[in-house]
Amino acid sequence: MPKIVVIGAGFAARVLHLPGFTAAGAPVAAICDVNEAPARTLAAKHNIPKVYGNWREMIDAEEPDSVSVCLPNVLHREPVLYALSKGAHVLCEKPLATSVAEAREMFEAARAAGRTLMAAQSWRFEATSRAIRRIVEAGDLGEVYYGEATAMRRMGIPTWGVFHQASLSHGGALLDIGVHMLDLALWLMGNPAPVRVSANVQARFGTRPEIARMMRSAWDPKKFDVEDFAVALVHFANGASLLLRTSWAAHIDKETFSVRLAGTEAGATTIPPVIYRNHEGIPADEHLQLQPSPGYEREMAHWLKVIAGEAEPIVTPEETLNVQRILDAAYRSAREGREAAVER
Repeated sequence: MPKIVVIGAGFAARVLHLPGFTAAGAPVAAICDVNEAPARTLAAKHNIPKVYGNWREMIDAEEPDSVSVCLPNVLHREPVLYALSKGAHVLCEKPLATSVAEAREMFEAARAAGRTLMAAQSWRFEATSRAIRRIVEAGDLGEVYYGEATAMRRMGIPTWGVFHQASLSHGGALLDIGVHMLDLALWLMGNPAPVRVSANVQARFGTRPEIARMMRSAWDPKKFDVEDFAVALVHFANGASLLLRTSWAAHIDKETFSVRLAGTEAGATTIPPVIYRNHEGIPADEHLQLQPSPGYEREMAHWLKVIAGEAEPIVTPEETLNVQRILDAAYRSAREGREAAVER
């Protein structure tokens, strides 16, 4: 078994990485967090023998084969580069970086070290996502010329962590939940090359004291300096387009996390998993019958195969760079109030 360590004892480690490794029967050798109390709680739950308060000390002492980086967005770069320099493979939570330049630096470091760096895009491992991907790859949808990526909550501003502070998160709803559906949509559409983006980001709820009080005063509305809503229209080099919508809070009927695809022969949605087509001119909806299974278990099992040399990463560097290119262009478009070209 590879020697695995985890940096960060927050949501991603608690809900995704550690349960996934446990389910795969892969023991974790150590966990680190500057706040050792939650790290010790997770260590006791998952039989992790060592707890550290400094990730450099942990990597130096443990000499791991694999490092999971589960830190706030702006803190990804240093531990990723350090772990790679010490010969470890790295699974890093999304978004991988805060800029295209930063993401490219990380992947170049991985290539130089002869190690694998993969962004942990967990939604690709859901049964619904995998089923739609198989159908797209089989050509059943024909040419996919349009997509919609939706990650919208009715009242779901995070009540934990540092999501509300740009100094640590870099962005809000777009980087927290929007990136999930953006990555999934690009993957299902075959990773087309983005060329320009028109976007708008706003903070309509998080800065309001009465909303913060409703959410147990989990953040200071005066210090809430990220977006809680974003919308972007992405144009691709192949003529396709994608509408991305995301919110932490909005007056809508229900929370929605889904991708919709429109193809020349059929359309599809991931949640619910349905194929829409015509049979002899008669509209027909084909509801997929899938066995539910935890995506995080499949994600960590896949990662273990990758670092063992038994599989290629399902999330490739170029796909992750395309996600980052769109994110960068979206924020630039919103900031400048005009359509932005995507930097290569």
